[in-house]
Amino acid sequence: MTRFLFLPLCGALLLNGCATKSPAPKAAEPEPPAATRAAPSYDSETLSDLLVAEVAAQRQSLGVTLAYYSQAAHNTGDPQVISQAAQLAHYLEDHQQALALSELWLEQEPANEEALQLAILSEIRLGNIDAASRYLDTLLGEHGGEALGRLVGQARGLDAQGNRQLVQALAQLSDRYPDQAPLWYARALWLEQEGDYAGALEADERALDLMPRHEDALLLKAQLLHKLGEEKKALRHLKKLVRKYPDARRPRITYIRMLLATGATRNAEKQLSILAEQHPQDLDLRFSLALLALEAGATNSARQELQALLSENYRPGDMHLYLGQAAEQAENLNEAVDHYLKVQGAQAVRANVQAARLLYQLDNQDQASALMASLAGKHPELSTSLIITEAEMRSSTGNPQGALALLDRAVKAEPDNTELLYSRAMVAETIGDLDKMESDLRHVLSINPDDASTLNALGYTLANRTQRLDEAYDYISRALELRPDDPAILDSMGWVLYKRGEPEAAREYLRRAYEKFPDPEVAAHYGEVLWVLGAQNQARQVWRDTLETNPDAPHIREVMEKLGARL
Repeated sequence: MTRFLFLPLCGALLLNGCATKSPAPKAAEPEPPAATRAAPSYDSETLSDLLVAEVAAQRQSLGVTLAYYSQAAHNTGDPQVISQAAQLAHYLEDHQQALALSELWLEQEPANEEALQLAILSEIRLGNIDAASRYLDTLLGEHGGEALGRLVGQARGLDAQGNRQLVQALAQLSDRYPDQAPLWYARALWLEQEGDYAGALEADERALDLMPRHEDALLLKAQLLHKLGEEKKALRHLKKLVRKYPDARRPRITYIRMLLATGATRNAEKQLSILAEQHPQDLDLRFSLALLALEAGATNSARQELQALLSENYRPGDMHLYLGQAAEQAENLNEAVDHYLKVQGAQAVRANVQAARLLYQLDNQDQASALMASLAGKHPELSTSLIITEAEMRSSTGNPQGALALLDRAVKAEPDNTELLYSRAMVAETIGDLDKMESDLRHVLSINPDDASTLNALGYTLANRTQRLDEAYDYISRALELRPDDPAILDSMGWVLYKRGEPEAAREYLRRAYEKFPDPEVAAHYGEVLWVLGAQNQARQVWRDTLETNPDAPHIREVMEKLGARL
């Protein structure tokens, strides 16, 4: 939805317009400023409507607010009330009402830019392009091309549908008003949305011919060049902009983003330093750019900026959190732990869990376990999740027996905790203790017979690790009835059918699973069934596609070795 500013009006009107106390004796009063407007005076019915509207707004009943404001707008003809009603109608996307109110507003103030904008936007949203152009003529005549530029800028505040409608409508008007740069810019935006980047660039160049310093068009040119694969041209263009307008923020920020996106981290770091020097007091900007650098892998620059912000006591909890992430990127795990342990506030639990994870990786198991126990003591409502997370940490660092011991203690304390039982079953499966796995999963099902994840886990393990295929099929069938589109269950069904000697039936389930979730294990199953059915080229393509994004996928390598397959 578009966002004209909606300000509470009724309280101010009531204070100014309905005071009933007798005036105090007058002293020598200064004359009021000439520009001061007399407070409006309303009848009791209007004041009542405005009061109801105010109360409804406070309760977020904006539809009620609009109804009463609209009534007051028609009753009073006061431009201030009309403007509030019109803006609220526009905010609520009641385009017919917004149009009627903007027309009422224009009756009182025929040249009001905001009223004209509202009328144009409403006519466009209603599909009345010719009517919108009539208001556009007035807007241009009264306020010139700059007002049109501000209108095009309204697209940023609209939802996706509104944005498309507005830029499309304004793009269509570029032929009618060929000398208006903002309309050619709107045309460029529209063509970009349509995927015609070359056409968009041509329209954008036309806008720049008419208005060489049109900042939005200048920045759009760089984006379009980048989308057309002309990265060097895009960077040269931005570099020229930064040199021409060294104090302008947006061109430099766009330049930094593109440098990072193209891997030119050293140049990006230089520009980040310049921007930080230019805006030393804008800590939010510096923080945003540091995060951008961190995400793009410019770790040194990010760390320097985060440290500088921390020294200024700017959001210290966040600074320690992201400094921890930066240290992780640089593989300085001890430094990362130090930062994570200093995080306070809402992110503290998350940061401490990550510290424990790194301590396990550093083989400092005692400190890691003590840290997790301390967290569980401070946050008993998270104890189950913390135990399961620590068990995963132990397993992932090569200590599944330690994970099992941790879960054994937890299950002993809470024997019917299904999350703990399921987690212990998964660990037991990894070490080959199928009896324990099956016992725990059956216990979960005795508590919750319709737990689809547990039915699937038990069925898949039986299919994959035993010859109890009919029993496995029954469990997976029940899971699939509960979640018919779950790719993990579709994969299990395909796999058990294949193991039962039904590859044709298996292929359809595995195809659906692969299309929904093409992870390496699903790809391995699907490819194996395709290979056995003689569709070997298709199997190779499935494996090839998977290896492009997961070059070390063991499931793919294992099945290819088993089948003697080559890409």
